[in-house]
Amino acid sequence: MADNYPYHVIAANVKKFLEHIQGAGVPPKVTFQYITSVGFKSTNDRAILTVLKFIKFVDNSGVPTKLWQAYRVKSQSPKVLAGALKTAYKTLFDTYPDANRKDNEALRNFFSSHTSVAENTVTLMVRTFKTMAEMGNFDSPADVPDVDVEPADTEDKGDGTPPVKRKVITATPNGMTVNINIQLQIPATDKADVYDSFFAAMKKHLLS
Repeated sequence: MADNYPYHVIAANVKKFLEHIQGAGVPPKVTFQYITSVGFKSTNDRAILTVLKFIKFVDNSGVPTKLWQAYRVKSQSPKVLAGALKTAYKTLFDTYPDANRKDNEALRNFFSSHTSVAENTVTLMVRTFKTMAEMGNFDSPADVPDVDVEPADTEDKGDGTPPVKRKVITATPNGMTVNINIQLQIPATDKADVYDSFFAAMKKHLLS
């Protein structure tokens, strides 16, 4: 089965949007409307969302992932992007471990043999990949752990049980941190020892 690699008619706009991520707040969801609202108004720019989903900067519903969050830190963004590309283009990097350094001909041959699209579309795939690869640091790409992060704005159930929020911070070997927001519901009580026992259990099982 042919792989479905993303492309943008104007690959430079993918670069511009990645740069936009670093200077803007994190939207609750990336949609075509959001992309238009931040200055990417061409209908061709809808392909940006496809690219973001492919490299896992947003999930299938458009919600920014931990990779989006990590990429906002400029000091580590080249490594984060390189790691994301090596994961997204795994077959390419399995074929060419130095795919980020390969010339257009080698990349065209790869995409041609792994897709069933027209030649001009293959050229756009190559251009899109190379544009992102040029922004990455592949000498030591960041290894982002696969952690599911619960949304920070979980609503109160409204049944009188107060939500409890705790943040778990984990560090990768490369020094990057991942923040995990944990929100739990516990019964309302005026007994302090209930809460003490609860948080002691959290410390033992979640923070150790």
